[in-house]
Amino acid sequence: MLGPLPYFHRIVVVVATVMTAIGSGAWIAHFTAVPVAVGGGAVVGGLTGLVVSYALVHPATHTGTQLQPIRHRRR
Repeated sequence: MLGPLPYFHRIVVVVATVMTAIGSGAWIAHFTAVPVAVGGGAVVGGLTGLVVSYALVHPATHTGTQLQPIRHRRR
């Protein structure tokens, strides 16, 4: 989705997405009636964050993203 990124930037996007998802899952679970839901919400948020970060840094299709060789005619 984001296109080809350098390795460092992909790591930054993955870490930011997973940390945001963990915090969001824990925050949402905090408002439930179950007392130990915060830990479960953080786990579910982390797993969701991994899926979302995978979708962000990997292209949907590989067609068109490969470099095409340049053809030269020698005269």
